Amino acid sequence: MSDESKKTARFINEPWCQELRAVAATMTRAELAVNARMAKAKVQEFLGGHAKPTMDDAARLAEALNYPKLRLLALLGYLEGLSNLLAYLDQIEEQAERMEHSAKRLPGDPLSGATRIANTALMEGNFEVSMRPIFLGIGDRRRHYADRVVLRPLHDGPVSETARTRVEAALYDELAWFGAGFNEGWKEGTDALTINVPRFVALRRGSGTPLPGAPRSIAVVGGHWAGSADVASFMGYAFDYDYSHVAFVASRAFSRLTHHYSDSFRDRDRLEVARTYVEGSDLGRVRVWAADTGDSEAVAKIIATSATRKTPLVVHLRPTDDLLEWTAHVRSARRHTSASVGEDLRALHEARRNTDEALRPVAPKTLVLPASLPSGARVMSSGEVVDAPDEFFVMWASLAEQAIRRMHDQFRLPFRLEAALERLNDAKIQV
Repeated sequence: MSDESKKTARFINEPWCQELRAVAATMTRAELAVNARMAKAKVQEFLGGHAKPTMDDAARLAEALNYPKLRLLALLGYLEGLSNLLAYLDQIEEQAERMEHSAKRLPGDPLSGATRIANTALMEGNFEVSMRPIFLGIGDRRRHYADRVVLRPLHDGPVSETARTRVEAALYDELAWFGAGFNEGWKEGTDALTINVPRFVALRRGSGTPLPGAPRSIAVVGGHWAGSADVASFMGYAFDYDYSHVAFVASRAFSRLTHHYSDSFRDRDRLEVARTYVEGSDLGRVRVWAADTGDSEAVAKIIATSATRKTPLVVHLRPTDDLLEWTAHVRSARRHTSASVGEDLRALHEARRNTDEALRPVAPKTLVLPASLPSGARVMSSGEVVDAPDEFFVMWASLAEQAIRRMHDQFRLPFRLEAALERLNDAKIQV
């Protein structure tokens, strides 16, 4: 830059100009001009620090760059006092995430969830503790999905209810923090306690370099067996976004255990997290989040309040009839509900209809993908349920890929499709 240019580029060191230049680094000036519906020369003036955008210019630039309008307007000084509020919201998010982690931190590097839980269980002194990894998927879709911590009493005989209650009390903080819980029925046979510790769907942060061009907030709705958590996790890897599961966030924030299916506050706490994510979708961090509250209709109604806003984009994994029937049998067999299979199936069908209706206001920003039952999973004539966890995981990976492709092709979002799919396929667990 010549001396003369430096003199006229009087805004070049202003925070708003530096931020605009950084965000626009992945886009040519011509592309930005087209997306912002303004002349290329005007764009060059703004990015070169020669002129300051008006409020209208700033709004169009922010939309073209998928950058929060309020933040850019605050940087430009058009919304007095708002910059302090935005900084405060960022601090609240950061403090809420770090406070308990810091309080629990041991000397050295933080331990994995399974290791922390196993160590605490060993301190009880009455159990032999072992860990084993759980892998799901087939071929290049295979991933280290979760860990199991198995507690076997040193004395012979079945594990008593008293012993189970004592272990839960001793591990309560760790179980709530890591979204871990006793496996279905909480026993492995009668002589052990088994704790499932999420890994692939555990809460995590992006690396800080998200893929440009995707919506700032993506909500995945559809429930557990439709794969809301797994699809959201895959998509989080693809875009290098923060990934959240409202159930695990609620467990961490409100200290609730995920395996307490009858907890009267279970859905209320999850919906509170979902409401926060919807209202803060254009202000908070870039995030893919699984809106699995146990009641898709309720969370859909909350998401529908964002009908006039650009975010969150909604991915609706709509369960097919065969998946609903299988789900009803599994929920009954694993005691996730006190209803009969028939009663639960009717309720699941009604919830699907109500969810469809609740999402109508946000139809223009919703992708609907059918989530069906994998061929290996079925309900026998006897009522026995056959699971196919590897096939389920492959289906969820496929749904994530479908969602990303349709976001790019149908919604014409300007992210690099090849880069997103490469990241999805390379998704690895961050230890």
